[in-house]
Amino acid sequence: MTFKRGDRVKFLNDVGGGTVTRVDNKIVYVENEDGFEVPSKVSQLLRVEDSLTDMATVQTTFATSDMMPTNTETAIATIDCIDISEEPEEPNFDTSVNVLLAWVLQHKKSGEKSYDVYLINDCAYDIMYVAAMVKGASYCGQQAGMLENDATIHLTNITEDILKTVSSLHVDILFFKKGAYLPHEPMQYKLSVDEFYLTDPFNYVANAFFDEKALILNISQEYMIAEIENVANDLQKELENKKKQDIAPLPNILKKNGENDVEEIDLHIEQLVDNHKNLTPAEMLDIQMLNFTTALEDALNKRKKRIVFIHGVGNGRLRLELHRTLDKKYPKMKYQDASFKEYGYGATMVFV
Repeated sequence: MTFKRGDRVKFLNDVGGGTVTRVDNKIVYVENEDGFEVPSKVSQLLRVEDSLTDMATVQTTFATSDMMPTNTETAIATIDCIDISEEPEEPNFDTSVNVLLAWVLQHKKSGEKSYDVYLINDCAYDIMYVAAMVKGASYCGQQAGMLENDATIHLTNITEDILKTVSSLHVDILFFKKGAYLPHEPMQYKLSVDEFYLTDPFNYVANAFFDEKALILNISQEYMIAEIENVANDLQKELENKKKQDIAPLPNILKKNGENDVEEIDLHIEQLVDNHKNLTPAEMLDIQMLNFTTALEDALNKRKKRIVFIHGVGNGRLRLELHRTLDKKYPKMKYQDASFKEYGYGATMVFV
C-alpha cells in the first residue's frame, strides 16, 4: 500500500488517526488530531476514504418508507488487505511467543474504579487478534485487528458494574510474519473472571510496560501449560488404565511414605467440603488456604521432611496464593514443582 501527502489514515495498532504530512522510505508521518506528527510503518496504517465510515465491507440497502428516499441507496466500505509478501533480508525462523494481557486500575473522580485491558505482543510474530467478553451464553465482541511485534494495544475498559456481569474474557490469536517464517499454531485464551482476584490490589505490581502498577497475565505461557496439562492428563489416564489391568486399584486415601517422610495433601475443593456449589471463588480459596497452612504447620510440628500439595492447574490462582504465602510467611522453606510424571503441573513440593 502506498500513501501520499494529504491522505486521511487510521492507525491499526492505536486509536485515532490523522493526515499524512510526508513519506520517507517506508515510514509515513501522520499529523494527529492534537497536531503532533507521528511516524508509523506503512503496515500499521489504513487509508480512510471520505465516503467510507467503516473498516469492514458493508452493504446497506434502505427499505422504502416515508422517511427514506424512494430509490434504493447503497453504502459500501472496503478494507485494504495487509501485504505480508515482502521478503526480509534474512528469513525469520524465531518461533518463540510471548503474548500478555494486562489490567491497569483507573480511579475516576467520582470514586468509582474501572480497569483498562491491554494486549501486549512481546514476541517475534505479528498477530491477528479477536477479543470478546462472555456474558452468560453469549459473546460480546470488544475489538479485532492486527498487532505488530513489540507493540501494545488497548482492548477495552471494564467498569466494576460490568465486571460483575462478565464470566470470562476470550481472546483468539493468529501468528504470522512477513516473508519466510515457521508457522505457530493459533491460540485460544479464556480468562475466567474472578472478581476477587482481579480487584485485589496486591496482584497489581510494577512492570516494564506501564508507568502504573498492572496485573500482567501471560496468555502464551498459560495456554502452553494448559495444553501440556491436557497431554499429561491423557497420559496419566492411559497409565492408570494400564495399571488397572495389572493390579487391583488402591484405596483413595492420603498417601504417605514413612521412609522418605513424604505426605500428600489434596487441595481440590471437592476433597475438602461436601457441597461447594454455593460457595464463591473467594470462599473456596479461603478454605483451600486454611487447609494448606494447617497442614504446613502440622508438618513443622511433626518434623516432616517433605509435603506435596496437589492444587491442580485451573486458572493458577491457588498455586499463586500457595507460592506467595510460602515466600511471605515461610521464607526459609524451599519449594518446587512436584514430579511432572506423577502430578503434571498440578502440584507443589515443599521441603519442610
